[in-house]
Amino acid sequence: MRKLTEQDLKDIVGSVIEGYRVERVRIKYGPFDDSGCYGFILGRNIRDEYATWQFHLLEDGSASAYWGHYYMENKDAAVNDYNTRDKDAAPKRFKVAIIETLKMDVEVEAEDQEQAEQMVADGWKKGEYVLDADNFMGVEFEAACIDE
Repeated sequence: MRKLTEQDLKDIVGSVIEGYRVERVRIKYGPFDDSGCYGFILGRNIRDEYATWQFHLLEDGSASAYWGHYYMENKDAAVNDYNTRDKDAAPKRFKVAIIETLKMDVEVEAEDQEQAEQMVADGWKKGEYVLDADNFMGVEFEAACIDE
């Protein structure tokens, strides 16, 4: 199966598939090598009923449509389906934060909790307390999509 081209899409628009005139057509997104060999069609029949399909081209260049979703007169739902059928398959970019937790217990003599915390914070800033792999307590990963 070959990759779809912009010319293939132009040739399909206006054709009739399963009694539906093709109004829109686009190439399927996806991370797989053959993703560009498939596409999606939005069609409307003479009763103003809408459908979407996935398709690929046959050897003779005609579109073979399958996995249809039918929407009767609900154009908005059909257009939304056409626009989003492969949305989850489209690769997205993420920024992932790696958060490591280290912990060290330090004993100090102080008048109160606030003073104890300040004394240890000052010592840590001076390099008196250095946490390393031996102080590892856990790790978390937080991903945020940067394409949306």
